[in-house]
Amino acid sequence: MPSETDIELSLIIPAFNESAIILRNVEELRRWMTEKLPQTRYEIIIVDDGSTDGMGELIERSLETIPELRLARHQRNMGRGRGIRTGFDHARGCYLICLDADLSYAPYHIGRLLEPLQAGRADVTLASAYHPQGTVSNVPTGRRIMSVIGNRILSAGFKSTTRTVTCVVRGYRREAIETLELINDGKDLHLEILQKAELFGLRLEEVPADLRWRDRDRGKTKRKRIVDYVPFMSMSGTIASHLIYSYVLRPGALLTYPAVVLLLIAATAVASLCAAWFGRIFAIGSMAPGVLYSTLRETLIAGQLTMAVMATALIFAAILGAFYFAAQQNKRNHDELYILISRMNTRLKDIERESKG
Repeated sequence: MPSETDIELSLIIPAFNESAIILRNVEELRRWMTEKLPQTRYEIIIVDDGSTDGMGELIERSLETIPELRLARHQRNMGRGRGIRTGFDHARGCYLICLDADLSYAPYHIGRLLEPLQAGRADVTLASAYHPQGTVSNVPTGRRIMSVIGNRILSAGFKSTTRTVTCVVRGYRREAIETLELINDGKDLHLEILQKAELFGLRLEEVPADLRWRDRDRGKTKRKRIVDYVPFMSMSGTIASHLIYSYVLRPGALLTYPAVVLLLIAATAVASLCAAWFGRIFAIGSMAPGVLYSTLRETLIAGQLTMAVMATALIFAAILGAFYFAAQQNKRNHDELYILISRMNTRLKDIERESKG
C-alpha cells in the first residue's frame, strides 16, 4: 500500500447502502486510472455513511486485495456533507476529488477536474452539467427541471458565474480545502464550500460535465405519501434548506426583487389615483382651489381599495428593506468573524505541526 507521502490524488466517495454497485464502480475507477493516469499515485476512500446493507463489511473484505482502497465509517447515517468532510479528514493526496457512488459522472471527469488544479489555474474545480458544453441524459424530467431552476436561483447568491452549485463532483487542492472551516453535515455543504471559497478569494473553475443516470430507478424508495409522487414536494426539505442558505449568502438576491415588485405596485396605485383625479378636473374644466380639493376628495373616496393596496405594498416593501439592511449587517459580521476564526485555526495548526517537527 502506498505510504502517505506517496499519494498524489485522493478520490473520495461518500456512499450509503450501495453494496450492489460499489465494488463494480471501484474497479471501473481503477481501470480508468491505470489507462489514463498510470503515473499518478492515488487512493480511493469510501466513506460508509452508516449503511445497513452490508456495504461496509463488503469494503472491509476487499481492502487486502485492492491496495488503493481505504474505508472510513460512520456508525449511523450522518448526511452527505458529513461524509464528504470525513473523506477530507482521511485524504492524504495533494489533490482531492469527490465523486458520487453511482458514477453518474463517468471516471473521465477526474481528468477534467484535475488538470486545472495541477496547472495552478484553480483551487477548486466544479463539474457542471449546466455548462454550455455540458450535457444531461437519462434523468427524469421532473428532477431535471427542479435541478435547473434550483441551480439558477442558488447561483444568484454567489459572486462568480457558477452555473452548477449543488453537484458533489468537485476537485480541490489540499491547501485550499484546509483553509476552510466547514460545519455542514447535509447537502448545504456544497453551498458552504463555494461561499467560503469566495470569501477567501480562492480560484474557482467550472468544467463541462456529462451527467447521466445509469439507472433511472436507482435511489427510488417505496412511496408512502402523496407528496412523494410530486418532484417539488418530495424535494421540499432540500429546496427550503438551499433557499435559506442562499438568503444567508446574499440577502439582496432574495429580498431586492420582491421589494422592487412591491414598489412598482405602489407606484402603479399612485399613478392610477392621479389619473382619476386629473380626469375629474378636466371633466369640470376648472383649476380653482375648491375644485381641486373636491375632486381629490372624491378620488380618494372612490379609490379606497387602490389606496389600501398602495399602503400595503409600501409597508411590506419597508419591512423587506429593514430585513435587507439587518441581514447585510449580520452577514458582514459573520464574514469578519469567520475569517478571524479561520486564521486563528490555521495558525494553531501550523504551531502544532512545528511542535511535532
